[in-house]
Amino acid sequence: MIFTALLFVLMGVSLILQDFIPVFDWAYHSRIFIVPVVFFACALSVPYPVMLTLAFATGFVWDARNMVNPDYAEKLLPGAMSGNLHFGDIGQAALQLETAVPHSGASFGFTIFLYALLGSLMQGIRPLFRRGRWELPVLMTGVGTFLLLLLDYLWINFRRGGFVFPVEVWYYLLTTALLSMFVAPLVFFLIDCLAKLSGYRIRYTGLTNRRWAPPS
Repeated sequence: MIFTALLFVLMGVSLILQDFIPVFDWAYHSRIFIVPVVFFACALSVPYPVMLTLAFATGFVWDARNMVNPDYAEKLLPGAMSGNLHFGDIGQAALQLETAVPHSGASFGFTIFLYALLGSLMQGIRPLFRRGRWELPVLMTGVGTFLLLLLDYLWINFRRGGFVFPVEVWYYLLTTALLSMFVAPLVFFLIDCLAKLSGYRIRYTGLTNRRWAPPS
């Protein structure tokens, strides 16, 4: 119970920190997307019902903080609602992808669905994570971040009634996923430390030996 509460606090801190993470101009104006990284790490550490609760809380707060009124989005970025967007360079593409476009066309609550869906995917490799193997979980964190952004962008294009896929957007998605994947081991280590402090057991350490130990 204490460990679950600590994870909710960690998710709240990541939502605050996301606003202070700078954009990397040398990496196609991408940035570290810390919120899904923390969520995926939490999804690997808790049972399925707790993961769904985290998905609901994270998605709800994210949509509540970032949903933009369509009229305001059109004033902020002419053409956002009509789909007549022009990606002149990578910086402009990243700006449009992060500001008016994603939140003007997405439905409130869609992020909850995405986190629940991708969190369920991460649950499939939870036994591997609990055995102390971080290689595939780290890779899947990058894949999950990429899918989260891609599915959100596809849904936005579907709602607008037209699909626009400039190459700059793909650069942005890939570099954001890679940068986020690189910080995943640090988040895993932090969650492991929180588990030890709260007395929560993540790993299967020693279960195999006890299972096959001869009776005394």
